[in-house]
Amino acid sequence: MHVTELDLSPTALACLKAADIHLVDQLLEQGSGDLIQHPKFSKGLELYEIICELHRHGLTFSRYGHHVQTEREREIFRLRAVAGLTLDEIAERLNLSRGRIHQLLRLHFRLDVVPPAARVRRPPPPSMRRHTLIERRRLYLLACVAIKRHYRRPLTLEMVAKALATSPRQLQRAFAQFSDSTFHDDLVARRMSAAAELLSQPAIPVRDVARRVGYRQPPHFARAFRGCFGVSPTGFRAAC
Repeated sequence: MHVTELDLSPTALACLKAADIHLVDQLLEQGSGDLIQHPKFSKGLELYEIICELHRHGLTFSRYGHHVQTEREREIFRLRAVAGLTLDEIAERLNLSRGRIHQLLRLHFRLDVVPPAARVRRPPPPSMRRHTLIERRRLYLLACVAIKRHYRRPLTLEMVAKALATSPRQLQRAFAQFSDSTFHDDLVARRMSAAAELLSQPAIPVRDVARRVGYRQPPHFARAFRGCFGVSPTGFRAAC
């Protein structure tokens, strides 16, 4: 299906063309977190329009398609990516926890970055030196790389801080300033994403999946997986 078959405004279609996206399947391969970093999608409005139109066709950016997207989830995306509200502001407005808002954005839209609209509304403290900002961003980016490369290992904030020659508190501050989640939350999200991919392969026992994504105890893995996807690893595999 070509994107021109979607009922989109000329502006939204122009954004897709600028991003070199011509097919709906090609569009769905990307999460909104990738798209919103493209200059043409930075306002979030065209991306929100696309999300609503995809929903009309029964399509979603959700990687695994096991989550029913409602108007509430689309409103959360609009508030975050278009209006630029913080997770706390959205949570208060919708009477949900901050963690739940973050989880829903990941599950339904694969949005795990701070949208440009939210960055505009969250300027750095005026008293903070530019050197401090640069250093914290460097720590945050290096920690993200460590999570991506070493999530299969027993990784902790303290271990990564030591490897980066900084303190755990400084690394926590870096995540607080440049991310919507904590080091632990990002690590769990990376592990759960990898686990979902492995569970789609029936030949790999659930116990082995747990071990491959950094969990020595299967019950701990099962608890984390259910907390992320709302279903047990076995139930997730059965639905694949």
